[in-house]
Amino acid sequence: MTRILIFKAPDAFGVIEVDAPVERIVRAINQGRWQDFLPGESGPLYARQQGEVVVVTHSAPVSEEDLPKLSRREHQVLVMLGEGLTTAEIALRLGLRPRTVRGYVAGMKARLGAHNIQQLVARAVALGLFRPEL
Repeated sequence: MTRILIFKAPDAFGVIEVDAPVERIVRAINQGRWQDFLPGESGPLYARQQGEVVVVTHSAPVSEEDLPKLSRREHQVLVMLGEGLTTAEIALRLGLRPRTVRGYVAGMKARLGAHNIQQLVARAVALGLFRPEL
């Protein structure tokens, strides 16, 4: 079974499992045949493989040079946010002040056009900035 993570809105997504190889799912969706695997979804849809997960969005892939650049520390904070940790918990784990972590989060939200942490994480996953653990 292959897991498909489909982004329906900036901060809303769903996970479904499909009995097909990752490569076949990605190819079909990118060729406009998403109804084969995602009945009821309206397009256009774009898919890419992230590990063993297929990520599906309504926007075309962003080129590597157009992706927002994250520092190593920002990436650490982003992954921990994706794991569900609060800024206070992240600060404790990384040995930082909570205000510093909130500064990292604010900067990432501005660069990714997110209004809240859920949108930040969802957009980061949709852009391929990190892989979610499903």
